[in-house]
Amino acid sequence: MIKLLIAATALSLAGGPASVQRIPADFASVGEDRRAIEALLATYTRAVSTKDQALFETLLLSRDIPFSGIGAALPADGNAAGLANYERFRKGVFEGRPFTQRFRQVRIEQDGALANVRLVFVNSTADGQSWGWKTLQLVKAGGRWKIASEFYTSHKQ
Repeated sequence: MIKLLIAATALSLAGGPASVQRIPADFASVGEDRRAIEALLATYTRAVSTKDQALFETLLLSRDIPFSGIGAALPADGNAAGLANYERFRKGVFEGRPFTQRFRQVRIEQDGALANVRLVFVNSTADGQSWGWKTLQLVKAGGRWKIASEFYTSHKQ
């Protein structure tokens, strides 16, 4: 009887049997959400390749999101306040030399209104190429996917 009472209490605290969900074996985004995220990524490369800042900013949750190139490590004090560097990115991309960007090795994972995108980007200019690894956190707000954070590395080829 005591074991039954303990089990019933545990289920009640956990929200009952209906709230118990199995952990998915795979979080790959599929269907309409995946197509919408792929469209966001296509708009991203089009906006930076054509220097269309207004279009690019429609993809952002806000201009104040964590958005930064990451070097070897964060500062020793662990201060992440300096990671909201969209303005530096904006100046480099939209006021800097022209380039064409494309994405490769795109991986999109999703759980509900949260998605994680990992990819390799390649920037091509008349002088050569650079590349980097990028991770974007997306949230679905108002029925549309938006970039909530972006971190990337950058390498000359």
